[in-house]
Amino acid sequence: MAYNWTGFYVGVNVGGSWGRQDTTFNSPAAIITNSNHLDGVIGGGQIGYNWQFGSPWVFGIEADIQGSGQKHSGAFGLATVPVALSYEDKLDWFGTVRGRLGYAIGDRGTWLPYITGGLAYGDNKISGSGTVPGAAVAFSQSDTRVGWTIGAGIEWAFADRWSAKVEYLYMDLGSDPSIALTPTTSITTGRLTDNVARVGVNLHF
Repeated sequence: MAYNWTGFYVGVNVGGSWGRQDTTFNSPAAIITNSNHLDGVIGGGQIGYNWQFGSPWVFGIEADIQGSGQKHSGAFGLATVPVALSYEDKLDWFGTVRGRLGYAIGDRGTWLPYITGGLAYGDNKISGSGTVPGAAVAFSQSDTRVGWTIGAGIEWAFADRWSAKVEYLYMDLGSDPSIALTPTTSITTGRLTDNVARVGVNLHF
């Protein structure tokens, strides 16, 4: 008897994520850009629904939320003028709402390779302190960014109500507004992109 993917499911996942974001110090004396590597462990949960109507094609929608340990510590320094800033760039959490399109394969259709894509959102925080020409400064800015994601995966129904999956997502969460340090100096953060690799387990209803 062929496996039927139709129905609700909930599950948990764990994995790793490798983010990239440029951060730039702007002043009349110099412009300095650092490339930040926001790498770390992630974990969270997902909920979704699949539709399969008498064919191998499976359509679905899934939402997930992830806690993230992704962060990068960096600094700006300039010998010619008194600039010495240290900072931390973090992605504390993120989530997605995605469509899925899969094709069931195998003797009973228990293997489901799929593509997926949709909305992505997450909280990016940058904070730090130090000195710039003429001032000691401290700053902290946290913004919930909204962007997009695309990816692919494969899910295996290893029991009537249980499945396991492996998934990769690429996310683009856009850019943050500038952080003004003094009337003549600021920090700008560039586009935040992320590569997510995770495994998960789902319970089907």
